[in-house]
Amino acid sequence: MPAGFPSRFVSVDTARRSQGFHNLIGVIVDCMPKTRSAGSSFVATFTIKDTDFGPGNDSWKGLKIKYFNDDEHRLPDVKVNDVILLRRLRVRQFHGLLTGVVGNTDNVSWAIFRRLEGPGSLMPVCSPGSKALSVEEQAYANTLVESVIHFSSTASVTSSTRRKGHAKSSTPNEYRKQAIAKPKDKFSLIKDLSAHTFADLAVHVVKMFYLDERVHLYVTDYTVNKSLFDYGDQSDEENEGGDDDTFGFLTRPTREKRAWQGPRGRMTLQVTLWDPHSYYARENVTEDVYILLRNVHVKADKMNGLLEGVMHTDKMYPEQVDIRVLDEDHQDDPRIVELKTRKREYWKQNRMNKRKLAEDFGDGDDGNPKKNSKQRRKELQRQKKQQEQRKQQQQAKSLQREEGQTEIPSTMNKSTRPNPHIQAQDPARGCRKISEILPNESHIISLPDNVQYRLPFQCVKYRSTVRVVDYYPPNIADFSVPYLPDWSRAYSSDDEDEITSETPGVRWQWRFCLLVEDAQILPGQPRERIKLFVSGSDAEFLLKLDASE
Repeated sequence: MPAGFPSRFVSVDTARRSQGFHNLIGVIVDCMPKTRSAGSSFVATFTIKDTDFGPGNDSWKGLKIKYFNDDEHRLPDVKVNDVILLRRLRVRQFHGLLTGVVGNTDNVSWAIFRRLEGPGSLMPVCSPGSKALSVEEQAYANTLVESVIHFSSTASVTSSTRRKGHAKSSTPNEYRKQAIAKPKDKFSLIKDLSAHTFADLAVHVVKMFYLDERVHLYVTDYTVNKSLFDYGDQSDEENEGGDDDTFGFLTRPTREKRAWQGPRGRMTLQVTLWDPHSYYARENVTEDVYILLRNVHVKADKMNGLLEGVMHTDKMYPEQVDIRVLDEDHQDDPRIVELKTRKREYWKQNRMNKRKLAEDFGDGDDGNPKKNSKQRRKELQRQKKQQEQRKQQQQAKSLQREEGQTEIPSTMNKSTRPNPHIQAQDPARGCRKISEILPNESHIISLPDNVQYRLPFQCVKYRSTVRVVDYYPPNIADFSVPYLPDWSRAYSSDDEDEITSETPGVRWQWRFCLLVEDAQILPGQPRERIKLFVSGSDAEFLLKLDASE
């Protein structure tokens, strides 16, 4: 970072890792044309860095900024290699990623520094009504501009050497044509995938969601692999309680959006994307598009053994993006033609099967309409539950309770169904009860001389259906706490007890504890309970809210 860093300003790297209000100066390493947002505003999108911004920089490692305003002329008109100053920029979660966001009513002043052609000094362009720039701020901005000029002057030599030495350093368009037009030896169908291999896939995106800096894609090529998660009949998922809407809280469009839209059975592969692939996917990939994934690492999940895909950063070429959206220019590619053919055949067969079921289970002999497969399954499950409850009641009566022991009421009723608004991150992971997790034999290890030792903790992921019985702190308003990093203390004279959202560099984060037990406890069984400490991104995923004062 150049010398003379202004006071009250923080580095871009610090801002991209902490929520709150920040003063920043950085170099534009990536920008998009101004466009109209989904609402009434215009939006300017750009990325800034204050280090490693020369040729070949990793632009996705900078801070992405979205600037909204109803008046297009009030948006900063930026170009790559410009230096921009921003005051009181709010960094918050946006589509699962920490992003600088400026709303239409936010007062975020800016100044753009750009070297004019020919002799002359820097002439900053400032936003209307912004305060005058200090000497320290202008000096630091000038240093960044000079650094950009220095890197630009050596760019031609560097790029020429790189092209001669490495064929993979071709332009994005050339790489795109090579990746699409020339099938690779590693191209594979999902049905042929196996663990510990790398493969190229041409697939259809049926679902995607963001988590921190990762993007999770659910993709299919409509071929079956027995080592994938089984997405069964939709009615089965409803009976499990995942998308149950007993009280009608969800609107019809919400229920349809939450429902699984992909093919049933073992046809869908989950692929986790890391930078720079995740950055590209956030900007270009949507559900119901066709994409090409190159060099996907296929591995088996440690808990259930099911196949999943991962795309990490290429260590040799960290800028290389191995995901491409297949647009109309590539509809003649034989892999895409075959994929679309399999898709049409699958959904055609799916509709025929539904019609056949409707014909086979039409009117009954008594003139009343017969129950369809979904209704019959529900009826069988209801009868099975009633039989189990009667059996449990008989067993409970035969048990001799100790003196003073109260009977534990049965919890197997409709109210124990999971909250439909809370979804687990990994639906393919099997559920375990707390009563099975705590006494797990994996917690016990044998030391020399036959000494048994219980591990104080284990790094293991479990998926469980639980009920919250208590929480801490007792006041829900205290679930969010302020955090002042060490780098910010030098610029702030506020006491820790007086930290507010106005304190420079303050970061608010979730931090609370939940006491939970199994959602369903049979009569006579002990109530095993466990404390869950929830914080950071895990709490944001659970609450769907950013921490604030």
